[in-house]
Amino acid sequence: MTSSYTIKIQTYSCQVTFTVTDQLSTEYKKVCKKFNLKLDQDDDAENEGILISPDIDKYYLLIDLNYLSHNTIAHEVYHATVRITEERDVVDEEAQAWLCGYLSEAIYKFLIKKQFQIKHGG
Repeated sequence: MTSSYTIKIQTYSCQVTFTVTDQLSTEYKKVCKKFNLKLDQDDDAENEGILISPDIDKYYLLIDLNYLSHNTIAHEVYHATVRITEERDVVDEEAQAWLCGYLSEAIYKFLIKKQFQIKHGG
């Protein structure tokens, strides 16, 4: 089971495609194949989530359904925030906090709409 949602971020002229899947390795390989990216063996291991950025305007945030928790979401949103802002030389903490909140809100709205169960702890 795989469900995706694309979040457009006009402020940084990019988009983040957020995917929840019970086939993380398969989805990772699909994105890599689509953009002709070399598979990173570490990313193909047992991960809770992965962030892939094939270019500066497209980001793919993948989370394994079995690890869908507030912790995993925050962890991966942090990676996306840092990658997006660093690639644009944005170091302002307020700008980064805004992006982190924007992504988090969009992801949670999507998860609630799709009625995903989000784990609350380890």
